[in-house]
Amino acid sequence: MTENKKIKIKPYVIYLFVGMFVMFALNKLLLRPFVLQNDLANALQVMVLSFPNFAEAVMGTMVLTGILFRVKHITLQKVTFLQPGHVFLAAAILAAIYVIFGELRVHNLGNNNTYDPNDLIASVIGLNLAYFTVRKFGFATIHESAKN
Repeated sequence: MTENKKIKIKPYVIYLFVGMFVMFALNKLLLRPFVLQNDLANALQVMVLSFPNFAEAVMGTMVLTGILFRVKHITLQKVTFLQPGHVFLAAAILAAIYVIFGELRVHNLGNNNTYDPNDLIASVIGLNLAYFTVRKFGFATIHESAKN
């Protein structure tokens, strides 16, 4: 009989990811065009224009956390000093490098970006929200199951 560890992502992570994706789509398809066509308040325009950066930061951090969490439990099971907090921090740093360097035009992966400090601020807020959320509430649980 061998022990098998199964990773179960916490429901709030799935809800957060799906919620961000839905809000991203609604913002892009409905809210942003409405706000820009009707020339609504400048603060609202900034919010709808920068929201994709916020959502990208949150979703990107969640995806990277999931990938790194899985890699740790598949290949690094014996590395006991590598705790979940280290995985969360590594995912946040990798997401920050990708998102912030994209905003600063260090790389051009994804799309043809123009620098906007509001986008950078939205990205940093999203990165921090995602990191501190997984730090506080965790990301997944490990279940032991016996295999014959």
